[in-house]
Amino acid sequence: MKRSRQNDRKRNCPVGWMILFVLFLAGCASPAQEASPEMFQPDTWEEVAASGEGTTVTMVMWGGNDQVNRYMDEWVAPALLEQHQITLRRVPMNAPEFMAKFINEKRSGLSRGTADLVWINGENFRTAREADLLWGPFTHLLPNQQAYMNPESPDLHFDTGVPIDGFEALWGRAQLIMAYDAARIPEPPRSYGELLTWARENPGRFTYPNPVDDFAGAAFIRSAYYELASLTEGELTREMSREEIHEISQPVMAYFRELQPHLWHQGKAYPASQAQLDDFFRNGETAFSMGFEVGKVLGLIREGVFPETVETLIFDSGSIGNSHYLAVPFNAPEKAGALLVIDFLQSPEAQLHKYKPEVWGDMPAIDPSRLTVELQQELAAIESQPGMPSLEMLAAYRVPEMHAHTIDWIKEIWQEEVGGR
Repeated sequence: MKRSRQNDRKRNCPVGWMILFVLFLAGCASPAQEASPEMFQPDTWEEVAASGEGTTVTMVMWGGNDQVNRYMDEWVAPALLEQHQITLRRVPMNAPEFMAKFINEKRSGLSRGTADLVWINGENFRTAREADLLWGPFTHLLPNQQAYMNPESPDLHFDTGVPIDGFEALWGRAQLIMAYDAARIPEPPRSYGELLTWARENPGRFTYPNPVDDFAGAAFIRSAYYELASLTEGELTREMSREEIHEISQPVMAYFRELQPHLWHQGKAYPASQAQLDDFFRNGETAFSMGFEVGKVLGLIREGVFPETVETLIFDSGSIGNSHYLAVPFNAPEKAGALLVIDFLQSPEAQLHKYKPEVWGDMPAIDPSRLTVELQQELAAIESQPGMPSLEMLAAYRVPEMHAHTIDWIKEIWQEEVGGR
């Protein structure tokens, strides 16, 4: 078959010309292609600071708490602009949305993503690590984490049983706390066992948020395992099969079935959220409320929502405490800027400011013993207010969070054996 002269010229094109052509194309590449975010691998904090100053950092995070939003927009963002010339762009987004977003970007091979920073923890961190959606490790670079956090803290190493390995930075802590009016209940129950007795004597005056829909309600169920399951902390926090979880859940589920008819509306309905339970408590429908923001009670007292006689309560067997984190997506365009934001949010000033009940009431992740005398005095002033538990007391009654798989399965088991009855 006869070939054209044009095809002959293509076939015989010198290799040198082809190399020049490739180099020409490389020279025409866009700056975005040249500066692929995947190439950023700093060795020192000085490199991070040099690359991150003056950038715009896009942070995706849950936006359902007005106090948190104001803290980020009105205090954090101006401080970042002043200290690092960083513009913080907060994008409200629920966890299922941002997880789907990252997964889609990973599948499509998008090397420059649309987010630089994400507020994450628990099951979502587990999923993100399994799907390779996060960049890291990076926590060894953070000056404030090294200076002000206790390296022995378990939540610096594990998030609901999942190894962190430097892929997320501790931002804050939360712990389940109950609220009651001491003027009406001078001697509140101090255990799940005593609560059952109290509920029998005061029918309809206690309930908890639906654990399928509300995190505090789910934590109230999980905390009961530490009193009712007769297992050690190590046995309760290890990774188990669903069959094992179901077996150890039997005494706990039996307790909640026994409690159910004495609850508000005979346990035929549950508050959909902590906020709804707060309304019931405020209106006198229930004698207790509960939540995870340790400063919430004091904040509601100050706002006049709760009377000044309201106090906080943790059962003697303890309550679930968990932690929340900051992570950098695998394809974040401004990784250095994201690290500067994380380091600022871990600073003592930012940690103590968000602890104030009028700001957020979120527990700091820093070690109080590592603070200056002036900062320790500021912390003491926050904790001395009525209705505000101390970090020392919270730590004494804090029990570790269970494995991420366990959290899901316990909700399912409760729904099957208690909530669906």
